[in-house]
Amino acid sequence: MLGWGAYLSIRGELTGGMVIASSIIAGRALAPIEGAIEGWNQFSQSRAAYGRIAALLKASPLNFERLNLPKPEGRLDVERLLYVPQGTKRVVLNGISFALQPGDSLAVIGNSGAGKTTLGKMLVGSILPTSGNVRLDLMDLRNWDQRQFGENIGYLPQDVQLFPGTIKANIARMRSDADDEQIYRAAMLADVHEMIAGLPHGYETMVAADGSPLSGGQKQRIALARAFFGDPHLVVLDEPNSNLDSAGDVALMRALQHAKEQKITMITVTQRPALLNSVDKILLLVNGTVALFGMRMDVLKALQARGIDIEGGSFGHQLQ
Repeated sequence: MLGWGAYLSIRGELTGGMVIASSIIAGRALAPIEGAIEGWNQFSQSRAAYGRIAALLKASPLNFERLNLPKPEGRLDVERLLYVPQGTKRVVLNGISFALQPGDSLAVIGNSGAGKTTLGKMLVGSILPTSGNVRLDLMDLRNWDQRQFGENIGYLPQDVQLFPGTIKANIARMRSDADDEQIYRAAMLADVHEMIAGLPHGYETMVAADGSPLSGGQKQRIALARAFFGDPHLVVLDEPNSNLDSAGDVALMRALQHAKEQKITMITVTQRPALLNSVDKILLLVNGTVALFGMRMDVLKALQARGIDIEGGSFGHQLQ
């Protein structure tokens, strides 16, 4: 282009300023095309990656039509769970078996690395056992319709992540068909309505990808409300009070009481003694196996007989 402009300038048909101006205008006009050419490789790689993911999901042995079952009541049966992570020989869970009736509440305790978080993920179908079964209302989790199953359980992970959007959308699990009554009911059940009402924009408060402007404890309480959204009959909480202050602990205790009144089957992974007073049963995991399981008072007496002090704050390091 500059060569053609120089030729016309020599012939007197263009001035030098016109050649420079034409070069600038052409550069800006062609910038989007140049950007598209530079980004084409990334676009091609992204499209290929999407195709591989879609093919993988379609080829999954779990991707098949399932019967839509009645809304679960919350009975949970865990049968001889064995979990060995793929590519390793390390046994994380070995022979885990227990049963809960609808409305039962269970605390899972154990030392660090005992497999508590892995068990929690397995109870909500996040990871699948190497062998054994987890059954909700007698049906193996793998045989529940995935959408129906997801709508009837709640899960609060140890590492809480919120989505960019409003608090209302986060509680509703980003579902566009959620109504305000469901969101309010979940917030009341989790005892976070008062906290949300104290924010400048209430339920319309925008949350960033990193959770700002909420504190760690506020993020955890919003995620707790998300776990209770949709009136689930099975809820798993992994260290639900790890970031809570004293007021948050009190609210959590009230939320657990609300869940018990609603006959929600609750499994809480914890190392703090305060939550043990809110459950019906306790399961002690040691090195991936069940060391103790039973009614709360029976297990507490057995722990005391072993010389384990559960009153002095976190007690996980004592459980060997």
